[in-house]
Amino acid sequence: MAKRLTSLAARFAKLELGVTLLCALSARAQELPRRAPDLDRLTQELFAEIQSDQVPYEDLYETLLQYYQTPVNLNTASREELRALLLLSETQITSLLKHREATGLLLSLYELQAVPGWDLRAIYRVLPFVTVQTADANRARGPLWQRIKNEENNALFLRYERVLQQRKGYSAVDTFQGRPTLRYLGSPDKLLVRYRVSHAHDFSLGFAAEKDAGEPLAWQPGRGRFGADYWSAHFFLQERGRWKALALGDYQLQFGQGLLLSSGLAVGKGAETITTLRRSSVGVRPYSALLENTFFRGAAATYQLTPRWEATAFASHKNIDANLQQAADSLAQFDEFGTSLLYTGFHRTATELTNRHNLAETVGGGNLGYLSADGNLALGGTAVATHYGTPLLRRNEP
Repeated sequence: MAKRLTSLAARFAKLELGVTLLCALSARAQELPRRAPDLDRLTQELFAEIQSDQVPYEDLYETLLQYYQTPVNLNTASREELRALLLLSETQITSLLKHREATGLLLSLYELQAVPGWDLRAIYRVLPFVTVQTADANRARGPLWQRIKNEENNALFLRYERVLQQRKGYSAVDTFQGRPTLRYLGSPDKLLVRYRVSHAHDFSLGFAAEKDAGEPLAWQPGRGRFGADYWSAHFFLQERGRWKALALGDYQLQFGQGLLLSSGLAVGKGAETITTLRRSSVGVRPYSALLENTFFRGAAATYQLTPRWEATAFASHKNIDANLQQAADSLAQFDEFGTSLLYTGFHRTATELTNRHNLAETVGGGNLGYLSADGNLALGGTAVATHYGTPLLRRNEP
């Protein structure tokens, strides 16, 4: 009798193991595989005409790549976070939020087929950049230092560029009308190193250093030069109770429709007209790009006052490029003043190095925002104050 019970127990154990494996394989089969995005096609569709020549294509690719590495959770994403994807229309965003409110959290990405207005084209286009999670995985990942240490989403970029043909800017100095022509003081090598470790809705930590072609490598701490011409670093935290965002170092701000603060990515004319008309009010975001003038440097924080109200405060101080002149008239209002701000980010010639970081810029302000319970009404007010260390006197023109 004992041997028979033992045999039956063994059979039931094998049956239970088989059922468990079958359920696991069945559950895995229901997971929609993530495909690598076609960044070239998306860029051509959404960013057909860039509004500014100073926005390179690499930043557009990097924005989409960042969403691919840290996909947006459709179960917790707000309207502004869905807008920031730049891949969904207002109708599709509203339909998803209403579906989520009526049926609860999404169980699988396959459920997107049941959302009104989400056709297969829209679903396949957004799939590489979104995910569905029903629980907050950050709570079970330990303290912050441990999460940073064990994070798998690490990105290290190393880049070297050089034009093989010798350009005129690197040739020997000659004279033109009795004056020596301008020549680049550095080598024609372009160097870049950038590292970032981040986790969606948790933290972001990184730095970047860049030397443009023609810029010299110099170690002059007294002049703010530490080897590479451009350095950037940031530390960013999210979702700490009522503290929705905390940024230290370099960061971006984007509120409302960008009349005062909109240092984030803006698209141009493309196949999606709605993305050209509106901007995403995403608030505080970390900065890890290479544009040397589209960011703030200091600290910013967003605090949830009530379920419907949140407040943001920020302060920034950095030195920017400007053309400074001495007053020719002893009766002038200022002995020294700036005539223009320079945004190229190049410091290759003696003149460009003279204009490098010689104007102190201090910016402070805040934003107070309201969002209705259904998400259809958003109100906000923004205040910004800017102070320059040297008076800025532009020409009298419209």
